[in-house]
Amino acid sequence: MEKEKDKKLEKRGRKSEYLEYLGGLKKLSPSEYEFMKLIWERPDGISSEEIYSNPNFQQPQGTKSTILFKIHEKGYVDVVQRGLHHFYSPKFTKREYEQAIIKQKLKKSFGHASFSTLVASFCGKEKLTEEEKEKVNQLLKEIEKESL
Repeated sequence: MEKEKDKKLEKRGRKSEYLEYLGGLKKLSPSEYEFMKLIWERPDGISSEEIYSNPNFQQPQGTKSTILFKIHEKGYVDVVQRGLHHFYSPKFTKREYEQAIIKQKLKKSFGHASFSTLVASFCGKEKLTEEEKEKVNQLLKEIEKESL
């Protein structure tokens, strides 16, 4: 059934994009991504009631339910029902999702997803020396420390 939807989208000039760096999951739509940002803020889980009452989401409740269903169907969240409410918890962090998107774009644009090869390309080289790789890794570690 999923393949039928993909064929219909392709006929209309739209194509589903799959993220090979997240095990082949379908990429989130912009609306799904907005919902996931809220879910990522609560890694231990967030109730459907909290999501429905969030003032950032102006869609009707039925649309919100459909978006949440699609996010679950795509494999981005675990869902547990407690009483009348569903609790959504992310299977991947926001960072993992964004890294998968970036790697996919790098591979699509440059034919590879290696960060060191990308840096080498910016430097006008095919490959970095071990010393250059070490400097890049040090820089990345410093950037990561600053972002924590």
